Amino acid sequence: MASRLRLFIVGAAMTALIAPGTANALTSSPASSWQTNGRVRAIVVAGGKIFIGGDFTRVRAPGASSGGATRNHLAALSLATGKLMPWHPGANGTVTALRANARGTTIYIGGGFTRINGKARAHLAAVTASGSTLRKWHANTNGKVYGITVGKSRIYIGGSFTRVKGVKRNRLAAIGHTSTARLAQWHPNANSTVRALTMSRSGKRVFVGGDFSRVNGRVRPHLAAIWTAGGLSRFAAHPNWPVSALRTSGKQLIAGGGGNGGHVALYSAANGARRWLAVTDGDVAGVSASRGGIVVGGHFNNFCIGAEGHGDPLVCDHPMPRRKLMALGFAEGTPTGWNPDVVGSPVGVSAVAAAGGGVQAGGAFTKVHGVSQQGFARFR
Repeated sequence: MASRLRLFIVGAAMTALIAPGTANALTSSPASSWQTNGRVRAIVVAGGKIFIGGDFTRVRAPGASSGGATRNHLAALSLATGKLMPWHPGANGTVTALRANARGTTIYIGGGFTRINGKARAHLAAVTASGSTLRKWHANTNGKVYGITVGKSRIYIGGSFTRVKGVKRNRLAAIGHTSTARLAQWHPNANSTVRALTMSRSGKRVFVGGDFSRVNGRVRPHLAAIWTAGGLSRFAAHPNWPVSALRTSGKQLIAGGGGNGGHVALYSAANGARRWLAVTDGDVAGVSASRGGIVVGGHFNNFCIGAEGHGDPLVCDHPMPRRKLMALGFAEGTPTGWNPDVVGSPVGVSAVAAAGGGVQAGGAFTKVHGVSQQGFARFR
């Protein structure tokens, strides 16, 4: 009897989970878009363009298996049509972070490169969004930049670096907006790599996620809130899994990451109280908010109903197929019916963004919902 009751509960849960939600307005098949010949690791949308960065060196037209145009680790596509744009600054190494300024006129770029547009820029650069012009803004780091967020007067960066502009900065730093790129006194000390940054709605705090266990010598496992004026903010969120993706949505903070399996959590941005936790059978690499739902990308093949699983690597006790990309409702963190079914690489989706009434996804995939589409896809 108990076994039959358990089966009924699981079946009822599955029925509820696949009920249409607001994010379900998106089509599961990708819209027309140019593709890449390698992994897309970062996406930002600004000024009617989708800016992408990653490992790729060429882009090609929809449906094409070859040809196209050279785009070394950076490219821009039309938000409306997915067509290739002339923007072509060119990096000599992997791009892992992109963020636009408030006006959408400057794109800040982070990664493992040492040159942009043929000029020296160690791991961090700023380029005009319109003409690919390299800004004078110049703040070299001695290690990779994985996260960027933009405040009212500063650019905040996180990564594996320990020095910025030759000055000690352990994996976190802030740099002024102006062309002098003045290094701010803001210098919280993370004891391991920072993977993601996002700004609070008020602009007074920076949320920081990564592999670290301490910030400023105080216990802060994988997630911390830091005042832009300096010092740690009280924050109750202490995930026991490394955080690789962060986004704010109003008064809420969305965090995604790995560990044994993948995790997505929704927290109160005010105090870090957790509202729900979702589990997948592979890492979560990107999160964003879209049409009342949360878009999630990663290496997973299944959503774990009830956040339950076993073994290492994790196997869902009650799996719901969701390969590499899905949408969760804000209320309970349960999947909508949107199911793009991304295949072609275990890496799957590395970055997601929501803008212009649609969703953009980048990674190492080759097919989306049965359509040949490598590296990048857009949904309307």
